[in-house]
Parts: sequence; C-alpha cells; structure tokens
Amino acid sequence: MNPDLSKKVSSKIETLCEEGCSQVNQLLEKAKTGNELQELSDFSHSEINQIIDELDQIMSIYDGQDDDQDNS
Repeated sequence: MNPDLSKKVSSKIETLCEEGCSQVNQLLEKAKTGNELQELSDFSHSEINQIIDELDQIMSIYDGQDDDQDNS
C-alpha cells in the first residue's frame, strides 16, 4: 500500500478490503459509472480518489493472478 496515504485513508482501504473482492469490485464499478459512493461520504474528493486508485491497483493484482491461472 502507498506509504504516503493518510492513516484515515489507509484504514478505510483495509476495512473495504476485509469486506472481500466482490464488495471492492462493486465499489469500483460505482465509482467508474459516477454513482455516489455512500461508503466514502466522510472523505474529501481528493481522499476518495486516493482510495479508488489504491483499490484499483490492489484489484489489478488479483485480476492478474486470475489471468495467470487461466493460462496454466
């Protein structure tokens, strides 16, 4: 995880990840389609962008692992 993220942002990312991949993917989909992110209502626009960017990077790792497994 990006060490430059605030404790508040890092903590929220960890909490969201603990909810599982499906929940994180739903949140990312809502963000991509411009829907309101109720889960992140306590954060500034900048913090929300940081959270979404970090979650997107985290999930891309899992997506990459799925691709590797499909090709074996």
